[in-house]
Amino acid sequence: MTRRERLENRIARREEWASKATERSTASFNKAHELVANIPMGQPILVGHHSERRHRRTLERSDSAMRNACELTAKAEMHESKAANLGHMLDKAIFSDDSDAVEAIEERIKANEAKREHMKRVNALYRKADAAGLEAIGVNYETLKAKLAAAGSYWGSAPHLPYEMTNLGARIRADKERLIHVKRLQERTAKAEAAPDGVIIEGTGEYIRVTFADKPDISTLNELRNAGFRWGGGSWTGQRVKLPACVSELIPVTA
Repeated sequence: MTRRERLENRIARREEWASKATERSTASFNKAHELVANIPMGQPILVGHHSERRHRRTLERSDSAMRNACELTAKAEMHESKAANLGHMLDKAIFSDDSDAVEAIEERIKANEAKREHMKRVNALYRKADAAGLEAIGVNYETLKAKLAAAGSYWGSAPHLPYEMTNLGARIRADKERLIHVKRLQERTAKAEAAPDGVIIEGTGEYIRVTFADKPDISTLNELRNAGFRWGGGSWTGQRVKLPACVSELIPVTA
């Protein structure tokens, strides 16, 4: 199961929990109203009357049902909020095990590089007071001038501050580094998928890396953890001498 699929499952669970909490909340609200339906509005408790105990008990049960309904409503709203936040993350994120991760990262790099060049172009044209040049790229010179004047001396002499391009450059560099990582991950996964037993073990030194085409069973994962292997970058890394037999039996260690 990919990370995206796991996140989709988490969203589905949250939505299911929200739906169940809403159903239970509605039932509690209805119960609270039903309990007092036969009591006239404003009817006081008749102290000393034979109905006093029943009246008090009914009001207590109605109040308890109402409080429970409110708590369940809050719980449903919390699960709905969590599901929405996860959904937003899902829409924006690029996971390393996405089938189109390489293409998506390359596209984001391209978009951010174009954005950075646009910012540089805007700054250069603004400093020259080239209104026609700015208009040609869809930017109004007078609007920018008014914006900078309103911002005061803090803003400086150009629409885009240096830190904007510095931050954008950092995101581009990070994506380029991640692109290398994802390509390597996909290459190792492809090798594992092509291997007879769906696993490759790389390295002849003290430490080795184990890559599975599919997530192994829980017993194998536990043995790897108990042997000191650590998960990272799509593979399990640990000492060769501690490699569990359940894994070493699958394939010989290769360089």
